[in-house]
Amino acid sequence: MKILHLIYDHINNPWVGGGGAVRVYEIYKRLAPKGYDITVVSGKYPGARDYEQGDIKFKFLGAKNNYILSTFSYAYYTSKFLRENYKFYDIIIEDFAPWNPLFSFKYQHKKLIILQIQNYLGKEIIKKYLLLGIPFYFMEKNYPKKFKNIIVVSEALKKRLNLNVSVIPNGVEKVYEISKTGNYVGFIGRIDIRQKGLDLIVKVCKELKYLNFTIAGDGKDRKRFLKIINNLTNIKYVGKVKGLDKDNFLQNSRFLIMPSRFEGQGIVALEAAAMGKPLIVSDIPELSYVTENGFGISFRSGDTNSLRKAIEYLWNNEKLILQMGEKGRQFAKQFTWDRIAEEYENYINEILDLL
Repeated sequence: MKILHLIYDHINNPWVGGGGAVRVYEIYKRLAPKGYDITVVSGKYPGARDYEQGDIKFKFLGAKNNYILSTFSYAYYTSKFLRENYKFYDIIIEDFAPWNPLFSFKYQHKKLIILQIQNYLGKEIIKKYLLLGIPFYFMEKNYPKKFKNIIVVSEALKKRLNLNVSVIPNGVEKVYEISKTGNYVGFIGRIDIRQKGLDLIVKVCKELKYLNFTIAGDGKDRKRFLKIINNLTNIKYVGKVKGLDKDNFLQNSRFLIMPSRFEGQGIVALEAAAMGKPLIVSDIPELSYVTENGFGISFRSGDTNSLRKAIEYLWNNEKLILQMGEKGRQFAKQFTWDRIAEEYENYINEILDLL
């Protein structure tokens, strides 16, 4: 079976490198050995070159030296690639973003087409881009309605879309049986100041000078973020971490903070839970599962004072940290990538049986 997956992001993309790219990589490295012929088409970035990893082919299209140009050119060249090559694939999956729709629904009468949605920005688009964001706001709102088959990553996202969709969540590599209380407040994720709430972290750092904060990740706002924290002595930026470095980063933190203004599901929350680390999350619906399952606490989204109080409360309650950490581990056991990949494969086969 030949699968074509279209997603702008890639795990090595320095501008994005988010959860959607991780999801694609983790699921397909488990499906490819089963005989699936998989091609992933992503947007170009500096240093991007086509390559193969096992039975997965990675292809890059568009411009590579500018993020905005890369995003829009990806849509143009990938739409062209899809038009010329759709007939060679059994299943086509489009990871949707309002900046680069590929209009794959046009081929639904000829092929199995699936739309996958990682997050939903809603009015955040207009808040961030003002008048320029209006067409993207309506694109995000109306585009999914064109598709018969849709996957989303969380129940909260399903409710926001109010469409007939299937929920297949994100996952983690494994669950770690350790109990270590670290010595800093950690943040790991894409360096996108507004979405990820990094501006809130900076304000809290200035108020809680007796606590140390460590930030890991990369993204389009990295240079601007480094300028903002340049004179702060209690915040450390360690760049993008992978593998054992990532494990060590999580292990050495006391807990993680996710002050996101909007999310899809948040793989970081699952990774922290798998490591036995509680979280402080903004009270947006997409992260409510953290508090509902007892492995974190929340603060009022966008409220620096509320975030500061939550950090102080959890920092000074080691017993609660350990209790929440254990609840996180138990929760994460339900969401290993092995199980998610199996669920993903079953979903594809069920749809094929209905055709």
